[in-house]
Amino acid sequence: MISSKDNTHLFLLLQMADSAFPVGGFAYSYGLESAVKHNLISDSDGLREYLITFSEQLIAFDFPFVAAAHQQSVISIQVDELKQLLAVYRSMLLNPPLSKAGCVMGRNWMKICKQITNSYLLDETEEVFTKEQLTFEFPVVFGLSMQATNFTLSQTLFLYFYMSMRDQISALIRLGAAGPSMAHTELQQILHLFAERVETYEPVHYSNAYKSAYLLELAQLSHDRVYSKLFQN
Repeated sequence: MISSKDNTHLFLLLQMADSAFPVGGFAYSYGLESAVKHNLISDSDGLREYLITFSEQLIAFDFPFVAAAHQQSVISIQVDELKQLLAVYRSMLLNPPLSKAGCVMGRNWMKICKQITNSYLLDETEEVFTKEQLTFEFPVVFGLSMQATNFTLSQTLFLYFYMSMRDQISALIRLGAAGPSMAHTELQQILHLFAERVETYEPVHYSNAYKSAYLLELAQLSHDRVYSKLFQN
């Protein structure tokens, strides 16, 4: 039987997965506009290939950093290890505007998680970031906060994967690159395709993280010069 405590934890997980959760992820497209502009997505086959490529990079690049952060003890954070983790992550980012957007998401995520959980561990974690003048890189902040709120690594990775794909689907719809029905059908197929990969993921050291979507990375470099239908201003 599932206890009321487990159900409360499930409610928190569902709340975090909601696109209305105010962290900015709904508008954080990972440079999707550039991918559309450069015709990386022009038909249903291109859309499927894009989503698979994006998913593969999440597992190859983001997961090692999320997992490493989750394995940190938030009760007594090892500052030097955290600094090294953040430094390696930043060194692998190619696009300054997207890096800045990720830090904004990290700050927002920490702020809202503190508000809804009242976790003193999150207060102390934020104090470490502020005192040491660390950047709030989203994958690292995400892993630390999920550990502080007692979510398992498996739950953490599933939520991270789902949120990332959900935001891509939302952006695709708003850009007009895919209709709602088609986009959500693709989302379900991608979630089904990668479910076992996420569930059976064995953490690797973040020094072994790598980028696998080079064309997408190159397209994202022009992201800040592309007119966006997401923000018509």
